[in-house]
Amino acid sequence: MESRWTSIIIIVLALFVFVFFIGQVFFADGGKVNTETAYTYSMTEDVPFEGVFLRDETVVYSPGSGVLDYEHSDGSKVGKSSVIARRYRSEADIERRREIEKINEQIAVLTDAQKLAGTDNNQLENISSQINERHSMILESLIDGDYSAAQAQETAMLGVLSKREISRGDVSGYETRIAALRSRLSELQTMISGDVTDIYADGTGYFVSHVDGYEGKLSTADSGSITADQIDDIISEPDLGNSPGAVGKLIADYRWRVAAVIDSEQLFGCYEGSTVTLRVRSDPTPIEAEIVSITDSGRGDGTSVYVFECDTLTSSVVSGRTAQFKYIVNSYGGLRVSRSALRFNDDQERGVFVVVGGKLVFKKISVEYWGDDYLICTQEDDGDYLKLYDRIVTEGKDLYEGKVVE
Repeated sequence: MESRWTSIIIIVLALFVFVFFIGQVFFADGGKVNTETAYTYSMTEDVPFEGVFLRDETVVYSPGSGVLDYEHSDGSKVGKSSVIARRYRSEADIERRREIEKINEQIAVLTDAQKLAGTDNNQLENISSQINERHSMILESLIDGDYSAAQAQETAMLGVLSKREISRGDVSGYETRIAALRSRLSELQTMISGDVTDIYADGTGYFVSHVDGYEGKLSTADSGSITADQIDDIISEPDLGNSPGAVGKLIADYRWRVAAVIDSEQLFGCYEGSTVTLRVRSDPTPIEAEIVSITDSGRGDGTSVYVFECDTLTSSVVSGRTAQFKYIVNSYGGLRVSRSALRFNDDQERGVFVVVGGKLVFKKISVEYWGDDYLICTQEDDGDYLKLYDRIVTEGKDLYEGKVVE
């Protein structure tokens, strides 16, 4: 009898182990999910084309030998008779002149900080605030990739750091440092090999250091007569070479035009007077433009010569005679969601499951753009909708509101 009960117990335990094993095989992954984070994302639908710039330009001449050092970046506005460049005998002289300018700046900030010597430290809080502000500005410039702006903050940071040292009593003064800088300054001034020639602007305009030989041949007035063949020829040879003695050019106005040969079907619905958005491929800055003329190319292939007028002058639109453009058809921006995450609740509302505190919560979405493998959803104020940085479930079994997940 006892052996019979023992056999029954063994059989029951074996069945329990078997059922448990089967449950682990089929349901072990039930609480596991794959997720992604909701981040902002933008995309555009566009028509690419290559265009030719038409600008009102005047070449600046200054014959002579030596090495030029430009005072302004391309696209900077300059006034009449302002210095646009300096001619030195050698590259070494340019480097010495730059070091002289930097030393003069350092002497100025140290002399200013020296004035705080012997005063009380009641300005420390304000100085510390300035240090934090300068530090943030430098970091922001570095993140944006604007290294020249970050470098420009270097002297200002030296100034506030020097003031803090004086105010805290870490140093008694900067006389020794200033004397050393002045000694180096005198040394550099004697090393410059010759006179420096200043080159002045003939008029007011936007300065560009490069000359391509088309100046005076492709003005905004020529936009009404430029042909498709001319555009193709210029694209094939965008630079005719520098003129002897030319040091740069002045663009008279911030308004410029670009001409391009484009398939008319791609710009269907556009007409003369339309306002559109363009972008230069090398620059994310949107450029608002007006279509000033549309002329059949005469080639019988459905193309036309489009002329756009713009008033956004950046380095990307002054540095060459041609550029790769994008005509922006539509722009979308919002939260990026993988299509595999798309779900519907009991009310057939579109949304996704997100993980909150280890449980699934259904969040609604408003889709702005449908891609092949992702969606772009608008950011809504309503708390029932998906939010930035939500943890979205992209894969999982038997998903439902309130389910505990790993």
